[in-house]
Amino acid sequence: MSTLPTIPDLVPGTVVTLRTEDWRYGGRPLRLRVGEVRHDLSRYYHDEWIWIVGEDLDEDGASRGQVEALVRVAALTRRSDQAAPRVATRTPARRRDR
Repeated sequence: MSTLPTIPDLVPGTVVTLRTEDWRYGGRPLRLRVGEVRHDLSRYYHDEWIWIVGEDLDEDGASRGQVEALVRVAALTRRSDQAAPRVATRTPARRRDR
């Protein structure tokens, strides 16, 4: 019996960079700012794939619109020393006092 990968805790605002083969139905690499993780739907994929709703980001971090992505859990749990994906959390901007 194989052990399924653990689904990481992806808080809203986390940015994930995925290769083409690490998400379904897109046909290209994806930078995704997490809005919501759909754990309720992921159980139908035996927790090997997880639905993430968020924003598709361009190279500069600008939003290209909302996307619902079926993402390979193993791609989210790889060590950071591998080429992809990169996962980073958004740092809130500092307020300047006038």
